Amino acid sequence: MDGVIINSEPVHQQLETEIFKELGLNITAEERATFIGTSAVDMWTIIGKRHRLLKSPEEMLRYGREKYWKDLEDGKVSLMHGALDLIKYVHENKFTVQVASSATRPTVDKVLEHFHLEKYFKYRIGGDEVSKSKPEPEIFIKAAQQSGSDMKKCLVIEDSSNGVIAAKAAGMFCVGYASSHTGIQDLSMADLVVQNLYEITPEAISLLS
Repeated sequence: MDGVIINSEPVHQQLETEIFKELGLNITAEERATFIGTSAVDMWTIIGKRHRLLKSPEEMLRYGREKYWKDLEDGKVSLMHGALDLIKYVHENKFTVQVASSATRPTVDKVLEHFHLEKYFKYRIGGDEVSKSKPEPEIFIKAAQQSGSDMKKCLVIEDSSNGVIAAKAAGMFCVGYASSHTGIQDLSMADLVVQNLYEITPEAISLLS
């Protein structure tokens, strides 16, 4: 969802910078890049251990989520270019389209509602509904089970290296979306890498099978 359907990474990065400053943390750009695609709880768990935070990962997740939801409602988050057209095309051609996001399920639901996308996503799963976040494949495996889909016929669109690793570990096809908004990510394991969502065409997908 983040970085593929919605352009939220700049907002997340700004919020994280503000929170890190509040907490007096010096988190390098390299360290931050490793968290893209993972759940907020996992991120704060790692940061908490490394930097000996007094607040729990769950407390930090709720604090960051409140700030993010306000930015969402204030219009600071937009749809990625081409995302709506791709979602509509897939839906109209009777394919199952799902969200499998490291964001919590309440945030997934709120984002889809905010952008009026609920009708396209009957099936959705958040990072708080799995025990291990990306790069572990659990979220994609559970997503396939949720919709009764054959994992070998699933196609994942990911903008993070953690997401690509998870998709391939689940035995799924993967398109790596090299978005300028996400920053430098290693998408080399993806079956196809695109610069924009309009490159994801039936012709391009047919070459993957």
